[in-house]
Amino acid sequence: MNSLKNLPVLPEASLRILAAINTPEIPIDKLADALSLSPSLVARLLGLANSAYFARGRNVADIRTAIFQVLGLDLVKALAMAIILNVVFDTRKCQGFDAEHFWLRSLTTAVSAQKLAVEIPQLREFTPSTIYSGGLLLNIGVLVLGYLQPDELHGILIDCKNNRLSVAQEISRQMGQSHYQIGYFLLHKWQLPMLYQLLLKNYENKYFEGMEQPLLVLLRICQRLSAAVIAGEPINPLEFELECRQIELPLENILELAEQLPENQPAMQKLAAIMGH
Repeated sequence: MNSLKNLPVLPEASLRILAAINTPEIPIDKLADALSLSPSLVARLLGLANSAYFARGRNVADIRTAIFQVLGLDLVKALAMAIILNVVFDTRKCQGFDAEHFWLRSLTTAVSAQKLAVEIPQLREFTPSTIYSGGLLLNIGVLVLGYLQPDELHGILIDCKNNRLSVAQEISRQMGQSHYQIGYFLLHKWQLPMLYQLLLKNYENKYFEGMEQPLLVLLRICQRLSAAVIAGEPINPLEFELECRQIELPLENILELAEQLPENQPAMQKLAAIMGH
């Protein structure tokens, strides 16, 4: 916890970009102007817009076209937030940390949550971009550890790989704090929207009863689903049955999505590579 006091302060440009990202119904021109304060961010977003996953043969040369014609306002907001956080936390000193795999997990969780939320009446008050961003930010505390405690996280990752342990559980056991709580500490310090703070603060609280509870349940489902799909493990629908009943999500939707995700995985890996580097 003492090392968390040394979290970096966001540059002025990043603060202005985050303020724009979190402004509801911001005009595209104003968002593009804010994003342009960071040339490296624009370069990554243009890389995403020109990737095979989005471009479909088109050449996108400017950020306004990327937002308006290719990526869309909501997706740009979510991806820009994730990229800013990734740039701030340089994890290269943590040898065991695989940034591409980290973002592949995060992207797959975010996409899964956004797709499944369409069928859940309890989540209609949340916008698709909010749900997507919630999925992207779930594991941001791991990035913080990779930056602040690279040797300790490297040891945990190696232990987990050799002994087939849960990374989340080992972080909690060895660090005394879960990576969700560490992520909450970061979002709180940087004054990111209260919803994202609340999701991380209460992610492990199975007794939480606020209006965000259905979204928390969905994100827990999607975390496990994305991990299984990326690892190539079979999906056991019974593992999701109780949570699906809580949010009135048909189990067959989980199975359908589990079949679709591997087909999109190569494209998702390209996105993760751009975000992770």
